[in-house]
Amino acid sequence: MSILNEAFELKDYMVNQRNYFHSHPELGLQEFNTCNHIEEELSKIGVSYRRVADVNVIAEIDSGRPGKTLFLRADIDALPIQDAKDVPYKSQVPGVMHACGHDGHAAYLLGAAKIILQHKEEFSGKVILAFQAAEEIGKGARDILAAGVLDNVDRTFGIHFSSGISVGKYGIKSGPDMASCDRWRIKIHGKAAHITTPQAGSDSLFIGALIATQLQTVVSRLISPVEGGLIGVGRFEAGTTYNIIPGEAELEGTIRAFSPESRKKMADAVRKIAQNVADEYGGTVDVDIEDICDPCTNPAETAGEVVESARKLVSEENIITSLDKRFGSDNFADYSRKASGTYVHVGSSDGPATSVAHHNEYFDLAEDSYSYAAALAVQYVLDYLK
Repeated sequence: MSILNEAFELKDYMVNQRNYFHSHPELGLQEFNTCNHIEEELSKIGVSYRRVADVNVIAEIDSGRPGKTLFLRADIDALPIQDAKDVPYKSQVPGVMHACGHDGHAAYLLGAAKIILQHKEEFSGKVILAFQAAEEIGKGARDILAAGVLDNVDRTFGIHFSSGISVGKYGIKSGPDMASCDRWRIKIHGKAAHITTPQAGSDSLFIGALIATQLQTVVSRLISPVEGGLIGVGRFEAGTTYNIIPGEAELEGTIRAFSPESRKKMADAVRKIAQNVADEYGGTVDVDIEDICDPCTNPAETAGEVVESARKLVSEENIITSLDKRFGSDNFADYSRKASGTYVHVGSSDGPATSVAHHNEYFDLAEDSYSYAAALAVQYVLDYLK
């Protein structure tokens, strides 16, 4: 029996697991019930596990024979969105839902664990299964790294469902795939005054507006248009009423880049523009830039390995290797600091209901997508650890 057929035999199991997670979503760093449920399932199938930093579950399947170690990751956190779907598995938590497929990630990795156990005699080395917390807020991955989980890992592998790809298709590309993510905050300190006497104050709102405008010139002037980059402003707060020049203002946004060099260049520009504009108009600034995650880049070697595994499951036309790089981010990229690996996009659309954009209140997954995800993970385990 093919691995894909085995994965479809477990479809009902994975659907039930996904629907449970979807009904009981938890935000990043709050995934206590989710972890408890994952551990219950791992105990049932006889897989050992441990907790890392309270809300990450790390499991291990050891063949009992020396060999390499492959790390499989599934993120498990939900989003602060009200579920608008009318389905039996609708979120039971007001204002919280799985709107990015992480419930499906947890479900497919549980299914994959069951199949890997059935094939334990066919490979050497170890498989580490990581159910990672808080991806949406840029946490979890570095806690796992700090705990030494990847110290002896040879390869990493991650899957993300994609509503923009039809179920039964895999998106596997080499090179830059997803951007880095930095979160910046600029606090502007001016001097309040009456709106009719601007010369008596230092207008923090005006300073903030100039900073926001000038930031839009950075990418077009400092970053190659072939590579691309992004500096976005997502929040601007200033003022208390209509006739007071505000003394304080705050801007917040993000930097996205595909190379360390461009990432640093844009961060330096944010600091420099903020400082120069504030100096010119009598204010001061505090600039904080938080490193959320690295760029996600698939080495040609590891991507090629996964493509070969995919070819054993689906026809060539269902393997997409020419995906456009995207400015979305995923801290799966941080695992590459310890071991190279591949980030795969698995199709999860089989009609209008499952083609809704990620982070939308109607987001849903095609049920067959869990089997395709589990099959690829298992096939790669058997091929890489053969």
